[in-house]
Amino acid sequence: MFEFFWVRAASVWVAALYIAMGVLLFAFPAASSTFFVWALAGGAAAYGVSHLVRYLQERKAAGKGNPGDLFLTVLPAAFSAFALVWPQTILAVLPLVLGSLLLVDGVGKLPLAITGLREQYPGMIPLALSSVVPIVLGALLVINPFAAVRIAVMVFGGALVADGVSDLATVILEKRAGATAAGSGPAL
Repeated sequence: MFEFFWVRAASVWVAALYIAMGVLLFAFPAASSTFFVWALAGGAAAYGVSHLVRYLQERKAAGKGNPGDLFLTVLPAAFSAFALVWPQTILAVLPLVLGSLLLVDGVGKLPLAITGLREQYPGMIPLALSSVVPIVLGALLVINPFAAVRIAVMVFGGALVADGVSDLATVILEKRAGATAAGSGPAL
């Protein structure tokens, strides 16, 4: 199980991405928060435009468009406008969302961490940390989500860096253990 998960090159890229995103979030929390709201508003606007295009195409082709598509145009457009005019309102719920994401990440790695500890894998400590740290920080953010958005973004960034470093250390230790085990085979 560990070989399949940790030897893949994707694990290294995900760890590097976590580290890069975490450093940016930690170093620039205000800009990251603003960018997050802009990206969220842009995504909602793009979603709304896609439904507007679908509505207009159906209306042109059949003479009657689906009112659901029109609704799915107006709702995201209203959200986008709201997010751009009052970004602090959107940012007020950001700690709750980020805390939930950290909890999901940590809980998702928990079975691997338990297996690693039980079977004494070489990378068991970083693996356990990459599960426990997001769970603890995520729980703190979920328990008190509205304390401070800036601190929440910095904590999320720090957790991503710690998670990425732990994943990277686990990959390196697993590869080293695999190379050592392969080198100690029978001599020909």
